[in-house]
Amino acid sequence: MLHTDGKTGVRIGKNVTINVDKFSIGDGVLIKDNVVLEGPEISIGDYTVIGENTEIAAKSPCRIGMSSWIGRDCIIDATGLLVIGNGVAVAAGCQLWTHMKFGDTLQGCTWEWRRELIIGDDVYFGGKSLIGPITAEAQSLALMGSVVTHDMKQNRVYAGVPAVDITDKVGVHYETVSVDEKMKRLKEKLAEFSEDRNIENQIQIVKEWPSVMDPEVTYFNISTREYTKRLSKIEIEFMLFLLMPIKFYPVAT
Repeated sequence: MLHTDGKTGVRIGKNVTINVDKFSIGDGVLIKDNVVLEGPEISIGDYTVIGENTEIAAKSPCRIGMSSWIGRDCIIDATGLLVIGNGVAVAAGCQLWTHMKFGDTLQGCTWEWRRELIIGDDVYFGGKSLIGPITAEAQSLALMGSVVTHDMKQNRVYAGVPAVDITDKVGVHYETVSVDEKMKRLKEKLAEFSEDRNIENQIQIVKEWPSVMDPEVTYFNISTREYTKRLSKIEIEFMLFLLMPIKFYPVAT
C-alpha cells in the first residue's frame, strides 16, 4: 500500500503501479509516469527521482536512499537484496540484476541463483549499463554501456564489456575539494537561487553548527554535508534547485 501521510512534496505521475506490501517514501520524492513498483518491501528516500517507464520488481527488500536518480526505462531486479545508497545515479536504460533463473533444474540446470547488489553513496552508472550482483563502493563510476560483473572499488572508473578499471587513464570520479571552496560554490548557488525569491534569511550556509540555531532557519553545513530539515517552502525549493548536482542530507536527530 502507498503511505504518504505526513510527507511533503511527494509527486506521483500518471499510470503508476505500486503493488508493494511494505512501502515507504520520503519527502520530495518524484515518481514519473508509467512506473511499476512490485514486491514485498520497497523504500525510497527523500528527494529521489524514479524516471518514466522504469520497473522495479522485488522479491527481497529493495532500499533506495536519498537524492538518488533512477532514469527512465530502467529495469531493476531485487530478487536478491538490493541496496542503493544516497546520491546514486542510474542513467536511462540501465538494468540492475540480482538473479538468474530460467533453465529447468529438474533436468540439471545449475544456472539458478540470487545474490545481493549493494551500491554505495555517490555511485554513477552511465546510460544502458548492465549491472550484475556486485558491490559498488562509494563514488565509483561505470561509463555508458558498461557490463559490470565484478565489484567496483571506491572512486574508481570502469568501462567496457566486461567493464575494467580505466581510472589510471581517465582520472578519478571525485577530487578533493576544500571547505572554503565548497563554501564559495554553495554561496554562489544560493545567490543564483535567491535572485527572484525573498529568502529573508531562511537559509544559512555554515562551516560549523552554530551554538544556537533559529528553528525557522534551515542551516546547510558544508563540512558535514548535512542540513537541518525544517520542510519549509523555501528549503524544499532550494533542495530541488540544487538537485541533482549538489546533495545534502538531514542531520541525525
